[in-house]
Amino acid sequence: MKRCAKLFLIVCSGGLLGAAPRIIEPRTRQATALAIVIDSVTYAKTSTAVEAYRQAVETDELATYIVVDQWRRPEEIKAVLIRLTERQPIIEGAVFIGDIPVPMLRDAQHLTTAFKMDQERYPFERSSVPSDRFYDDFDLRFDFIRQDTANTLLFYYTLRADSPQKINREIYSGRIKPPVDDSTKYQRIATYLQRIALQKRQPEILNEIFTFQGHGYHSEALDAWECQVQALREQFPPSTRIKNLHHSRSGEVKNLVITALREPALDLAIFHAHGDFDTQYLIGYPPAENIEQNVAVVKLFLRSKMREARRRRKSVEEVVNYFREAYGVPESWFAEAFADSLVAADSVYSANLDIYATDARRLAPQAEVIIFDECFNGCFIKSSYIAGEYVFGKGTTIAGVANTVNVRQDIWADEMLGTLAHGVRLGRWHQTRNYLETHIIGDPTFRFKPDVNNTLPGKDLLGPNKTLDWGKLLQAPEPLLRTVAVFKMYQLQGARFESELVKIYRHDPAFNVRLEALKCLADLRTPAFEDLLKISTADSYELIRRFSANWMGLLGKDEYLPYLAQKTIFDVSERVTYIAQGAIEKISPTLAWSACEAAFRTPPFDLRQPLLEERLKRSFTRSEEWLKKELMYSLTCDTLPLKKRIEAVRTFRNYQFREAVPELLEVAMDDSAEPVLRRQVLEALGWFGLSSERNEIIATCQQIMKSPGSPQEVRQEAEKTWRRLAQGPNDPLIY
Repeated sequence: MKRCAKLFLIVCSGGLLGAAPRIIEPRTRQATALAIVIDSVTYAKTSTAVEAYRQAVETDELATYIVVDQWRRPEEIKAVLIRLTERQPIIEGAVFIGDIPVPMLRDAQHLTTAFKMDQERYPFERSSVPSDRFYDDFDLRFDFIRQDTANTLLFYYTLRADSPQKINREIYSGRIKPPVDDSTKYQRIATYLQRIALQKRQPEILNEIFTFQGHGYHSEALDAWECQVQALREQFPPSTRIKNLHHSRSGEVKNLVITALREPALDLAIFHAHGDFDTQYLIGYPPAENIEQNVAVVKLFLRSKMREARRRRKSVEEVVNYFREAYGVPESWFAEAFADSLVAADSVYSANLDIYATDARRLAPQAEVIIFDECFNGCFIKSSYIAGEYVFGKGTTIAGVANTVNVRQDIWADEMLGTLAHGVRLGRWHQTRNYLETHIIGDPTFRFKPDVNNTLPGKDLLGPNKTLDWGKLLQAPEPLLRTVAVFKMYQLQGARFESELVKIYRHDPAFNVRLEALKCLADLRTPAFEDLLKISTADSYELIRRFSANWMGLLGKDEYLPYLAQKTIFDVSERVTYIAQGAIEKISPTLAWSACEAAFRTPPFDLRQPLLEERLKRSFTRSEEWLKKELMYSLTCDTLPLKKRIEAVRTFRNYQFREAVPELLEVAMDDSAEPVLRRQVLEALGWFGLSSERNEIIATCQQIMKSPGSPQEVRQEAEKTWRRLAQGPNDPLIY
């Protein structure tokens, strides 16, 4: 345990947080243990079910502590968990049952995949991240802000400047919180615990998988979906049956998904789609096949916009006038938008496109584990949320992996997921997912039964296994085991493993192994990695090309321009071309057009060339004007309103234009500038963690930290950015 965690334990165990909780000791001796953390009311009402769950966990070779209290603050729970890592058996994970305080984390958006909401503009509950990383990463340091007055389970914290700026969890965790707010929650918890206690005694082999790719995901690039399917198959034994469904297959996708989820043999389901806390977005409006259908779809769209305006108390007339003037829409197409019969018909039509919380409630899904690679599906602070409806419903689902806020599409959502087929506990796998927003809803100790023919290491494959020779396993015949070996060897050796990582990337035939090696190299941020990108942009694995193009843009080197121009124009994946165009603009919108113009003059020649040339030229011109005439002008013009300048600064969190770095540094150093502006600039510079100019940013931050003329809040933000850039990314795949 690191020093800051020990200091936290000393403070929190010294009686400052009230009476000590009741700790019920394990009844069996095992190498490691689980901590069941439960509030006293829930325990009193569900103790029989908790005991059944405990027995099932201990039968599955994991000792179990039960920790009961009237929890007042999250710090109390964290102190107990730290204390249990200093006892025998040491805990490897925790599960939070019932009304457990929810840490709502602020000023830590760089620890998420996509969440970048303006904390000053939006209310605390909406602009904070519900996250149990407060509990399971002992070294992250926070300052308490306040408790929510409406929902007293919510506690707001800010990430300290002197905290580590990346996640490295000591334990895994899970939440058992049913999707209800009334007294029925106790019966739902009890029913769930009794059910999974029986299921855990008769584990299934993971040999039946269902995956779904939703509407609007990965730019509708079928190449991205195809490679995703291939990479998943690579992780599982050939005997595993994997059914892959793409939303474009049929207008009846919802029925196909529900039917697949109800298949009794199903073990694992994976959703890659857009979502909300109460919705899984499966399919958009089906493409029209004739003029009448086109008109009908446009009318439906217009009615939805009018109704949306009324719901938000905005002018319906303004909406109508906009579409009439901008698109010449006839007056008759807006007719009867609020007629009861038409509202009902449209509602039924829309309901057949997606899965809602009401659908999930009666689904009875049969998969023991469901991965929700979707936004907000795991938002357990809501009274009803999709993942909770699946897990605590009428089916046999034991756990879901879901997100409390929005999540980025371009992540490696199934990295090492195949380890589940070999008996690895879900929590052990999830412990490698180092984002604030991702959570296990349900039992984190669940594991599938390994196949009798399996020759791979069992449940400790991702744990602190000291008996395996990871170097030898780099030559294993199974791609999955080679992937895990790369992951483990990098953990053990760090930079000393660099040359081997380069060799592995260049020569291993497996998608997953190459990507794992490249990810580790990206974490090192060395010249070897920067040079290897010139090769990896042409990789046969679409996801590697996607990440490589993005990394090139973030590094911002002119030498990458011709490679990104080739990807922008000629790559077969629409998602790669989209990422590459954004990347080349970050290096320089002006030079981007020159590079693409040269690429157009060399084979292979694209039949779309005249139209594509015109589109790209317009796009790069717009980007250059936006960068220089709007963003950089707003950044440097001290006569503009402060709000407008800050809006421009915040843009650089997503668009790390290389050309803006000198101006950003100048404003950060300006003692005459508003402290809030300097803080925002320094925070934005924290997103340049892969930039070839990051050392200059680090030096500027160090200078500000020592500057007596800079206010304390500015010096603290400089320290946070310095730590972010010096320590490296939370996840090298996410910048």
